Amino acid sequence: MNTQEKKDNVKQLVADMLNESYEAMVNNIDKVLNSGAIDIDNWDEKYMPMFLPKCILTAILQHESHQYEGEGTSFKKQIDKEVRHIRYYL
Repeated sequence: MNTQEKKDNVKQLVADMLNESYEAMVNNIDKVLNSGAIDIDNWDEKYMPMFLPKCILTAILQHESHQYEGEGTSFKKQIDKEVRHIRYYL
């Protein structure tokens, strides 16, 4: 397998995981809205309309990112190191 084929395979695997994560994250929006964790009645569409949506999105993204961190495996340190390295290029 040449370098381009490897890149294509990695890209497809990442895209597949992103699609799976997207579906899980969208499902979590209702879970959060119905959980009682937030006070939806105090949300004001006119005053800081994006505050609550951004808080929900941030929590969902953080939760989903933890699904891929390798917690409890022998790969945890290696994954953390590689993720830090990759983030410099984003």
